[in-house]
Amino acid sequence: MRACFSLRRLLFVVLLVLLGSSGGVFAAQRIPAEAWRRVRVYDMQELKNAEPPLRQFVGVRFHYRHAKIRHVKPTWHQGSIWRYNRGARENFDYIQVMVSTADVPAFKAFPSSLDTVGEFTVYGQILKEVGSDFVFLRLVGTKVNRDKAGNALVSW
Repeated sequence: MRACFSLRRLLFVVLLVLLGSSGGVFAAQRIPAEAWRRVRVYDMQELKNAEPPLRQFVGVRFHYRHAKIRHVKPTWHQGSIWRYNRGARENFDYIQVMVSTADVPAFKAFPSSLDTVGEFTVYGQILKEVGSDFVFLRLVGTKVNRDKAGNALVSW
């Protein structure tokens, strides 16, 4: 059982390294024009109800990030983004996120308290940890620039 667990973790790390190297961890994430045309910006509850397919890029609106950020892999950190829903049955929604080590300072720049006023939009890719049901959003940035071919360059 322990060997199986370790193998799953190893596969997860390899997947994250491959994903990080494909877009350049230290540069803007390039999203092809065809994929960018499918990007939709969601409220958290909409995203949870829509259940877009894995590996799809999405935008998510949120109000603040949780203060706790865990360093779970050599080059990846785990956190969460939160949204307050005034008048809803459940007042808070959150989504688990993974942030590359290079992007942690930009992620920490978001407020970590509900007391702040503002709504933010972050872009990411929906992924699932290999061998488990852990679905998360791999954050790629907040700023979008388009090139002449229609490709999106997402950065912090």
